[in-house]
Amino acid sequence: MIVIPSLVYLVLSLLVAYRGRRTRIGYFGTFLLSLFLTPVLVFVGLLLLTPSPENVEIVYRGDKQKV
Repeated sequence: MIVIPSLVYLVLSLLVAYRGRRTRIGYFGTFLLSLFLTPVLVFVGLLLLTPSPENVEIVYRGDKQKV
């Protein structure tokens, strides 16, 4: 009986970790954080703390480009 909810929790944690792969703590850090907290809480945190794409600067070969 506990196997299916555990698998759902693990899959949600993996999906949240995939969403957080380009953050400062990376895929593995986001995965561990979503295991210790809840995946829903970490996902909301990612949405609130990740900068929007219009405010991100990409540095490529020393040139700054606004994307």
